[in-house]
Amino acid sequence: MDSTEYRARAERLLTSQHPLDLNPVVVEQAAVWAQLATAAATTEAAEQAKESVR
Repeated sequence: MDSTEYRARAERLLTSQHPLDLNPVVVEQAAVWAQLATAAATTEAAEQAKESVR
């Protein structure tokens, strides 16, 4: 998965339900997907920077 896919999962969790249905478990799951998105984006940026140096 890439950072865009991780971000989409986080967004789906937070937007697919009625606002009153958001519970701590759903928010926690979305936070994990958001952290994975951040990590993937960092890795992707590092790979792009590494390729641009070559």
